[in-house]
Amino acid sequence: MRLIVRKERPHSGAQLRLTDADGMRLACFATNTTSRPIADLELRHRLRARAEDRIRAARATGLRNLPLHRAAQNRV
Repeated sequence: MRLIVRKERPHSGAQLRLTDADGMRLACFATNTTSRPIADLELRHRLRARAEDRIRAARATGLRNLPLHRAAQNRV
């Protein structure tokens, strides 16, 4: 198993944590894939994280969170 760690700047609205050293955030992930270069693994991981964020956002904007009860009324 490999643990891949990288330092990145938090986005402009992010709250800094106690673990953020010198204003940089540590991002890490573990993988069992050994046949691919680290850059490819990191790209795969980041694409997967974006997809999960989109799914989470789609669930948060479900019909129960819209102001009206019927779908036709919320189309406007």
